[in-house]
Amino acid sequence: FFMKKILTSILMIAFALCLGGCDLPWQKQAADTAEKAQTIESSKVKGTMEGMKLTVGVSDEMAPFSFYNEEKKELEGFDIEILKGISDYLGFKYETKILSMQEIEEQIKSGDIDFAIAGISITDDRQEEFDFTDSYYENTISMAVNKDSGIEDRKDIQGKIIGVEEGTANARYVDEYMKEGNTVKYFSSMEEVFKNLEEGKIDVTFYDTTGVDYYLENHTDTNIEALSEELNSEQSNYGIMFAKGYKYLDHFNVSLQVLNTDGEYQEIKDRWIGTDN
Repeated sequence: FFMKKILTSILMIAFALCLGGCDLPWQKQAADTAEKAQTIESSKVKGTMEGMKLTVGVSDEMAPFSFYNEEKKELEGFDIEILKGISDYLGFKYETKILSMQEIEEQIKSGDIDFAIAGISITDDRQEEFDFTDSYYENTISMAVNKDSGIEDRKDIQGKIIGVEEGTANARYVDEYMKEGNTVKYFSSMEEVFKNLEEGKIDVTFYDTTGVDYYLENHTDTNIEALSEELNSEQSNYGIMFAKGYKYLDHFNVSLQVLNTDGEYQEIKDRWIGTDN
């Protein structure tokens, strides 16, 4: 017990030093345009949001990050457990609100939700309108194709039908780089995208690699396969999204550092994503 208290004190000092600007191995900083977080001691953060009840935007169709488990009749996933860990550390209570990415952006701006954690990519465009925590997960974009599409690599995507979830960073990537010479269809959820891809109504989708891998692992009779090429990882660094000027942003960053340092982050990641990612 005595040694544990000494270790805790050392960690508190390390947080105070590190939060001024050093990177942890699991963490990728947001784009250079983001403001640097102020130095803040973790010992002064724990429990500081007790008594608050916050409304949090989440997804119910973004496995393994957040999705609705039909058997358990509840939301679960990597993001849901990260949210719980932050809540336990800072002391606030919360209720979740299932929203599309487009709705999340609208309701953060309107104040109908306090923040969102839904595998949200930190993009330059979004940083002009919202605040983000430091990135808590780095992903890449994969191309998933119908096996009968004739697509073997990115160069084959000409005259094809591309399906994407509207309002996402993946949709913005397609709009910027893949729209010319192709037809793009926008869907309200990835569940619809995968359904149309299975049925051959679209040829290819661009989606976060972890999500594609999870889908393929859980659909053994699928007509979908992933191409080996992965794209544009900087589009898929995930962060928690807030309205501009959110008062407790630094507190959330400290909480993420704590989850990482005490090993809880790795345990959650191993449970939902595995040790190889």
